[in-house]
Amino acid sequence: MGLHEDLNQAAKIATREMLNFIVETKGLPRDDVYMLLSAAMDLQVTQNVDITKGIHAMMPKAVFQK
Repeated sequence: MGLHEDLNQAAKIATREMLNFIVETKGLPRDDVYMLLSAAMDLQVTQNVDITKGIHAMMPKAVFQK
């Protein structure tokens, strides 16, 4: 989740948080996770009314099933 006054910055924060989460929990290399995010991650605007904007990064759990 990314929160910032600028929606673009909120998206960058959400993406960075998702990247770090997957690297830490799945043990994948950062470069591989970047490619995975570009193919499978979805960004959804969840807060646009107040000064602080919100973006949620969503990744299907099915991506990690064997």
